[in-house]
Amino acid sequence: MAAQSGIVPTAELSQQWSSFLNNAQERVFKISIQEEQLQPDGNWSIEDEAELEKVFKLFGREDVAQDKSPSYFIVKVSPTSSSGSPSLLFISYVPDNSPVRSKMLYASTRTTIIRHLGDSQFSDSIFATSKDDLSYNSYLAHTRHSSAAAPLTARETEMRDIRAAESAAADDSNDSSHQQQAGRSIIFGQRQQEGGEGGAEVKGALPWSDEAKEAVRGLNDGKEVVQLEIDLKTENIVLSEPQPSSLALPADKPCYFFYRHAAGIVLIYSCPPKSPIKSRLIYSSAVLVFYKYAAKEFAGVEVLKKLETDDPSEVTKEWIDSELGPLATNSTSTNDGDDSSGSGTLAGAAPMPKEDRASFARPTRPGRSSRR
Repeated sequence: MAAQSGIVPTAELSQQWSSFLNNAQERVFKISIQEEQLQPDGNWSIEDEAELEKVFKLFGREDVAQDKSPSYFIVKVSPTSSSGSPSLLFISYVPDNSPVRSKMLYASTRTTIIRHLGDSQFSDSIFATSKDDLSYNSYLAHTRHSSAAAPLTARETEMRDIRAAESAAADDSNDSSHQQQAGRSIIFGQRQQEGGEGGAEVKGALPWSDEAKEAVRGLNDGKEVVQLEIDLKTENIVLSEPQPSSLALPADKPCYFFYRHAAGIVLIYSCPPKSPIKSRLIYSSAVLVFYKYAAKEFAGVEVLKKLETDDPSEVTKEWIDSELGPLATNSTSTNDGDDSSGSGTLAGAAPMPKEDRASFARPTRPGRSSRR
């Protein structure tokens, strides 16, 4: 906030301001800084109920606004409002080519004059730096900008698109009785239950195709990778075609990728930025139940850990190791026998020789010798 200039209004300004408020035909009131005081510098009348465009044409007159002289203007947008008092617009007019001292003086005095006149009386305010800014079209552009919705962030834009996709998908669900029978996903609130391998029910899980179940079961028999995806038409988990033969994830669509690591089976949920909005919505909503319950119940596979990425190119064996952290390190340990000594060493770490295990010694109190 600019520092206050110390310039104060004159008594004459207060008197003319009251007169301006009570006279419906007076539409423009001008205030200038003269002799280090805020003083009235003219007011202009126009026929009552005149269009606002005609009021703004007054600024084209040389005796109203000058090219190099700053001033404050109060415009009656309408002589009366719903509250019975006039609707007022405050304009701080400081031309770009006016003297630097004048610019600083008017900038630091603006708050003073608004408070003196009564800031609650003004419905809007404008900063003008040229006579072109005092036109009716400029005022309309200002009001359109003020009433426009605030720009959305990237996250807000994405959520708006997701809601639109959700609404469109919900409408599409009425087009096919087969889809209604299969049930919509948990996103649309109509996905109920599917039976697991042993007859167990998994609430909120999307159904798996037989091919998907069989492929994931193969991980228990030494298979290294399996890639699954969601058929958006039926909202079933299906086997991706073609199946990858190595650790390579698609760059243009989301997927659920199983990888057999030395530590156990890892699920990688990949969702590249290029993925369609509806796909992102469904995959992200289904992944929690997918890895915690469905993989085990439908295919008998225990998932060691779920990893997520939006950059499939970063998925390498080294990346997985770094994401697993201690889980990856411990997987290289041998399991020849239990550590019954209670030494608390990590798996795979050589136990500390007994003679090197120093007993805990209480620290010596300050000022005393450690000798006894």
